[in-house]
Amino acid sequence: MVTRTVIMLIHPLLATVFVFWLVRQYGWRKRGMKLRGDERKQALVRHQRHGEWLLWSGICLALVAFIARAISGMLVDDDWTSDLLPQNIHGFTGPIGLILLWLVVRHGRKTAEMRENNESFSVERTKHGRASDMMMALVMIHAFLGLIYTFQVI
Repeated sequence: MVTRTVIMLIHPLLATVFVFWLVRQYGWRKRGMKLRGDERKQALVRHQRHGEWLLWSGICLALVAFIARAISGMLVDDDWTSDLLPQNIHGFTGPIGLILLWLVVRHGRKTAEMRENNESFSVERTKHGRASDMMMALVMIHAFLGLIYTFQVI
C-alpha cells in the first residue's frame, strides 16, 4: 500500500507546481498593463510561450494522473482499467479543465495571429480572457477537491 500511496501522490505534487504556474500566467493581465514598449513585447512573447508550455504540461499532468490510476488498479485489483474511470467530482473536472486550457491557448493563438495581421483582435482577446477566467475558477475547485482527495489517499 505504501507503493500505491507514493504513486498516487506524484500527481498532486506536480499539480501544485502547475497551479502556481497557472496563477502566475493568469496574472498577466495586471502585469501587462504596467509594461510599455519593448519590455511589454518581450513579456508578451514570454506569456505566449508559457501558455503553450502550460498546455503541454497540463496534458502531461493528466497522463501522469491516468498512469497513476492504472498502476493503482494493478496494485489493488490486478486490473489496470479498474481505477481509470473518474470516481468523484475531482476526476470529472480534470478533463474538463484540460479542454478549457486548450480553449484558452487556442483563443490566445488566434489573438496573436490577428494582432500580427493587423486585424481587430479585441473580441478574440476577450474570449481568451473569459475562457481563462472560467478555467481558473475550475482549477481552484479542482485543486480544492484534489486536496481533499489527497487526504483520502494518504
